[in-house]
Amino acid sequence: MSILKIPTAKVFEPLLQPARYKGAFGGRGSGKSHFFGELLVEMCQAERGTLAVCIREAQRTLAQSSKRLIESKIASLGVGQGFKTYSDRIATPGDGVVIFRGMRDHTADSIKSLEGFKVAWIDEAQSLSAHSLALLRPTIRAPGSELWASWNPRRKSDAIDDFLRVRLPPGAIVVNANWRDNPWFPAVLDEELRADFQHLRRWRKSVEQAQSYTFKAVITVIATGFVGAVWLGIKATLGK
Repeated sequence: MSILKIPTAKVFEPLLQPARYKGAFGGRGSGKSHFFGELLVEMCQAERGTLAVCIREAQRTLAQSSKRLIESKIASLGVGQGFKTYSDRIATPGDGVVIFRGMRDHTADSIKSLEGFKVAWIDEAQSLSAHSLALLRPTIRAPGSELWASWNPRRKSDAIDDFLRVRLPPGAIVVNANWRDNPWFPAVLDEELRADFQHLRRWRKSVEQAQSYTFKAVITVIATGFVGAVWLGIKATLGK
């Protein structure tokens, strides 16, 4: 068994423990996909013969899959000699394999081909339908098998949110990760974020100024109306 020493952001450390369900949700730039990509490479390196599938709800081409990310992790971790990349899969040490599938293309019969797989990683899991999740869960049932999910939350009613955040099955490990939790937050995203913050501050200031002007205008109208009413009252009184 070969163990890789991979630096891990503190927020993801709970996910290093074995668990049937592992989830990481939060905004972009948090490193969720990068963490699971490295974890998958590490598992394939440490446990020879690992069978893993990377899932998305819709995957018309491999360009829409996690394949390129995993290939980059294999290269950056320096373990390329134990892996072999093909057009549609990645062979891993000990006759293992990582394949890539879109759940929308599967039926109850076709998904049986995934029986015996040790890991299923669902990336962009916010798009996973309840039907796909119901098909996948009983299919990945090898001893010690795990289902991983990484996603950017949209609605609590989304299947993955309902399952891993609302219901939270026993033994599941789920973490909330955002850009502040990422020690390797990309400089280009940092610049984008700072620009957005500056824009937000300018927008907020303009709104506050507009509100201030509106308040002053309303007070002026009220005061003018009040003075006018008083003056009319005085004139009416004097005219009697």
